Amino acid sequence: MRLEPVIMEKETSVPKLLSYYMGKNTPDRQRFIIDNLRVEKDMDEVELV
Repeated sequence: MRLEPVIMEKETSVPKLLSYYMGKNTPDRQRFIIDNLRVEKDMDEVELV
């Protein structure tokens, strides 16, 4: 797992942002996760040429 920073604008509502990321698995949140999913291969799995 890799952590990435969340960049907020000055007018961002912290409670609303936390509700979006930490709330129940709403369709919007699920879509965000799926659209931004990245899979990284372990170095052991990468074929060295």
